[in-house]
Amino acid sequence: MALIAHTPAVLRRTQLSTLKCIYRSIKMIESGEIVYAKPPSFDYISKPFSLIRSIRDPTYARLNENSKVIVVEGNIGCGKSFLAAKLAEHFGMNYFPDITEDDIYVFKDCNPAFDLRCHNAILPDDAKYYTCEMFWNEPDLINKGKPLYLQLQFYIRRHLKYLKGLCTLFNTGRGFITDRSPFSEIAWSDAFLKAGYMSDRASRWFNQHHGITSQRLWKPHLVIYVKATNQQIRDHFKKRNLPWEMNGINLTDKFLDTYTKMLENSYLARMSRYSEIMVIDGSTMDVYDENDIRIIAQKITEMNFSGAHLLRDDYKFLEWRMGLFNDRAKINVRAKFSDAGRSFSKQFQKIDPPKDMYECVYSYDAREHQVRLLYMDPRTKYPPSFNTRYNNLLNIMFNPFLVEGNFARDLPRQFLWF
Repeated sequence: MALIAHTPAVLRRTQLSTLKCIYRSIKMIESGEIVYAKPPSFDYISKPFSLIRSIRDPTYARLNENSKVIVVEGNIGCGKSFLAAKLAEHFGMNYFPDITEDDIYVFKDCNPAFDLRCHNAILPDDAKYYTCEMFWNEPDLINKGKPLYLQLQFYIRRHLKYLKGLCTLFNTGRGFITDRSPFSEIAWSDAFLKAGYMSDRASRWFNQHHGITSQRLWKPHLVIYVKATNQQIRDHFKKRNLPWEMNGINLTDKFLDTYTKMLENSYLARMSRYSEIMVIDGSTMDVYDENDIRIIAQKITEMNFSGAHLLRDDYKFLEWRMGLFNDRAKINVRAKFSDAGRSFSKQFQKIDPPKDMYECVYSYDAREHQVRLLYMDPRTKYPPSFNTRYNNLLNIMFNPFLVEGNFARDLPRQFLWF
């Protein structure tokens, strides 16, 4: 009772009993029943959640019916991003877009942003920063390409994105929707192996480390699977007008079928044990149509996210039901997922691919070319915090709190070179 007596008024409006946030479904934001409290004043992404903060800012008072996680999955170019963004608007939830190649190679912390891929014009072929265009147009991926390197870069950033989403959920109460989750990377690995784009050794190594690093993440409440035909995917490629998508020698109909099969058999079949699955058939429902999207949103509000509560083999929403069992458990979970940067580094600092696995690592000479070029380029010769191109000279000279940054060590880019 002491916690309730000292709860700020802005939090008391969204206060729920201990288990209500588990048993309720999702509500439309237009219903007016969802009221979010003011976000906490501290930087919960980079700072831990302490016991003192838990007294002044109780976690149970922030959670509501929309404190949920929804993931939209599907093949390439099936409309996942558009659907996820629209659903986030309907439910008043955060939307985290999928990771792109720019998130890997573009440094946005400096002004103007710096793209590492501009060095590819000078670097030798074996030292170029590997891109999606190179991947989809390389006839001999296992011997000459770096499929595992590219997949690992995407997985690392999807893991960090999902971790930040959980951190935001438990600190603000606002759930999130994202297209593609770190859990579905297993489908990519299996599809690359079956299509001959990745060796068996590389696939086994990735699957092992994927299982180790993803086990601390909580599964989503709902996985929406957008099933599209190859013709629909090709039509979407034409709209995006990316040459490497339309003409990629590896992006064939056979591979699209293989990835669809692995997505359904390797990923959705496993996730159905932990999360609710909603399948949207692209041949009967248009994910770009506002009316169809509203129908999908209405169906989601009718779903029950409490679980069956069976005596045996009851794993659906198990992490959420056990982790949010009482008020103290909510505080512990919030502390667990706060300070996402530290949690992320702790998970991935042990990743060390074998030095002879050239599907993932650069050779010593190639790495030497990349680093030497970074020191030759005046834009990257000095850390961004101490580079007059990106920072004021007086601030560099007299600011004692200036944090030294480094192009090679900014999270999560310290994992850019293996």
